[in-house]
Amino acid sequence: MKRFLALSLALSLIATVAFAASPNDFTYMTEQYPPFNFDDNGQIKGIGQDIMVEMMKKLGVSQPVKMMPWANAYQQTLNKPNTCLFSMTRTEERDPLFKWVGPLSSTTVALTAMKSKNIKITSLADVNNYKVGVVRADIGEQLLLNGGVNAENLDATAKTLINIKKLQAGRIDMISYEENVTKWEIKNNGFNPDEFETVYILKEGELFYAFHKSTPDEIVRQFQKALDDLKADGTYQKILDQYLK
Repeated sequence: MKRFLALSLALSLIATVAFAASPNDFTYMTEQYPPFNFDDNGQIKGIGQDIMVEMMKKLGVSQPVKMMPWANAYQQTLNKPNTCLFSMTRTEERDPLFKWVGPLSSTTVALTAMKSKNIKITSLADVNNYKVGVVRADIGEQLLLNGGVNAENLDATAKTLINIKKLQAGRIDMISYEENVTKWEIKNNGFNPDEFETVYILKEGELFYAFHKSTPDEIVRQFQKALDDLKADGTYQKILDQYLK
């Protein structure tokens, strides 16, 4: 009887591991982060999304991608197995928290202000003289906090478009966010790009697909190979050219 129970338990564990090891059992999440990922009349598009779709085709994955607020999706990927979030800037602090597939694209995180304010930033210490709009749990917030900027100087919201509106209305002094995304949101939401300027570069790095840290290495390897193949056959560059003209 003990041998039977032991065998049953072993088979159950094997089945559980096998179940968890399929890319089709994962929840795939992204946020409003154009041109990398964005909602276009109910359809998710963008560099990260389009490349993910192509990788899924290669791997036979049929799961949809969910559009979610960044802070919520970040916490899920941090704490819940079988989850994947993109597009995420890979940093030294984040590196051990996830497993990574990429790079997807280069990225620049910057401080953006109204030209009329004539704001000059020479170091992160200067930022404490201003109110800065950030997105909760975003790299723009984390870089400022890790760099010694006081939390009370940060105004956290769920979307960068909210911060752009606050910036133009004079309710905040700067936005800390990915530079290309900020410019995209300004241009595509009826604002005048000539009224805004980048005043400080916080970080230049790369965007990745982030998987929960318990993800089997084989799944990470499969996605990485799929991405590498897309880069080799020209599909990757075609997608980049479509959005970064």
